[in-house]
Amino acid sequence: MVKEIVQTPSLANNIVGDKAERDIIVYLPPSYDSSKDERYPVVYFLAGSGESVGKLGAEATGLWEQMQQDGSNEFIVVEMDGQSASMGANFYTNSPITGNAEDALTKDLVAYVDATYRTIPDPASRGLSGFSMGGSGTINAGLRHPDVYGALFAFSPGLFDEKTGLAGMLKTEGAWKAYGAAFSPDPSVGYPYQVAIDAKVPLADQDPAVVAAWESGFGNLRTKVADYLALPQKLKAIRISYGTADQYPWIPEGSAYFLGVLEENGIPATSHVFDGGHEFDPSTFAEDYVSFFSENLTA
Repeated sequence: MVKEIVQTPSLANNIVGDKAERDIIVYLPPSYDSSKDERYPVVYFLAGSGESVGKLGAEATGLWEQMQQDGSNEFIVVEMDGQSASMGANFYTNSPITGNAEDALTKDLVAYVDATYRTIPDPASRGLSGFSMGGSGTINAGLRHPDVYGALFAFSPGLFDEKTGLAGMLKTEGAWKAYGAAFSPDPSVGYPYQVAIDAKVPLADQDPAVVAAWESGFGNLRTKVADYLALPQKLKAIRISYGTADQYPWIPEGSAYFLGVLEENGIPATSHVFDGGHEFDPSTFAEDYVSFFSENLTA
């Protein structure tokens, strides 16, 4: 396990003064040190809101054991956070408020990891995954960049169904300041630098343009899928894992809705639905994670 601070120039010039760098942890597979020339697939894991890197540390032993099983492949795992010192979170999206976090992920970090570690520098051998906010970042960035990532795995991702998702989030989270700064930014006003929405007023009674901006982060899934289908390269597979007792009920609803949109459009996707909350299923995580990426990334 290697913990590093990586320079991410795409985050520069944000208006809140966050540093243009990211904390990462690189988990090297069991044979990495003893193999001198072998190259490995690499999977990126995006932390949730408010989480520092290190969530996968407790899972590393299980991952390495699973990679030794017949039919499994070894791969490098790189964990990245989405924190903002000023706003709390950057949602892995490009915003003038917290910087171009999507570019930091898809350009700066990928370039650094490919130049520093023995990766297979090809989209077919590169996966993207994440939890909660990191799960939504996985879906958003992954659908836009099948030229960078070949397969996506999202755990308890922030996703909206088209009818009740945004209202559900506003009910449980209020007008989340970091979310507004990420997806409905306004650099001309003071903190929290957003075109605000009123969590207490029905969405039908508010400015449609403002509602659309707030919907664009976790929602707008049909449009995102249509835009993905217009791209020349395609993902090999998408997997969604969520608990039916998630404390944010709009998350399982949005996950099921998104899976339906993928199925309607013939996009290869599978799910793991478990009796649990806002987490990944600890009883199946290692096996599911390693099996999915072993099957869907080229080693």
